Amino acid sequence: MIKKISQFIKLDKPLVVFDLETTGLTISVDRIVQIAYEKMLPNGRVIKDDFLINPEMEISPEAIEVHGFTNEMVADKPTFKDRSKELWDIFNDCYYSGFNILRFDLPLLRREFLRAGMDFEFNDNQVIDSKIIYHYMEPRTLTSAYKYYCNKKHNDMHNAVGDLNVSIEILIKQLQKYGYDFIEKIHTENDEKYSGHEKKFYWREGKAYFDFSRFKDKPLADVAESNPGFLQWMLTANFPTTVKNVVRKVLRLENKD
Repeated sequence: MIKKISQFIKLDKPLVVFDLETTGLTISVDRIVQIAYEKMLPNGRVIKDDFLINPEMEISPEAIEVHGFTNEMVADKPTFKDRSKELWDIFNDCYYSGFNILRFDLPLLRREFLRAGMDFEFNDNQVIDSKIIYHYMEPRTLTSAYKYYCNKKHNDMHNAVGDLNVSIEILIKQLQKYGYDFIEKIHTENDEKYSGHEKKFYWREGKAYFDFSRFKDKPLADVAESNPGFLQWMLTANFPTTVKNVVRKVLRLENKD
């Protein structure tokens, strides 16, 4: 399926479309449980695989409920460090695509490589994130993006292989619908809809909305009135300065680190 992408993009280095399942949703703490990828080389050759990883930590009950992988299922699997050389050969110096990879999958993958003693670097120009394209046009989820672009129901949710295949189908439809030049413009322009590399908010009609936590899709201004303690907690937690600056503005505090 990934070969269809070559109709729209002329590659000068490999493109890896991938998806991760993890122990939880905290990039600085959680680890990878499953990796699924398809890698297309500039000559058109495609390499693909999926496998489980021993995360060396407990999988949260919430994550197990989402993807179905238990601690027993991964106990005898190789760790990320065990497979780090192989994974480096797969992911290093490529273009990357998937759904929400710029905010979640790529930063988490970078941390896994750092734990293995390998400095995995990427920049936004190497990334085509289908979620960014989709949210630019119509803010929704992976399931509704699949319905919107492919007119199909996503029946294999929260499995990296199923999500990977859906991500590829969505990307192909987006390339057909918008063309690569427009997609590249979306990724490279200074988009005011988001704040910081690890994006926590989005903007709609000039108002900042949460894109995470139990307040997801609620305006920050409303939460500042109903639950100011949550925003105060964000100022003391491990969030990027750009994120904290948005919180300070909502709380009308002076911008200080």
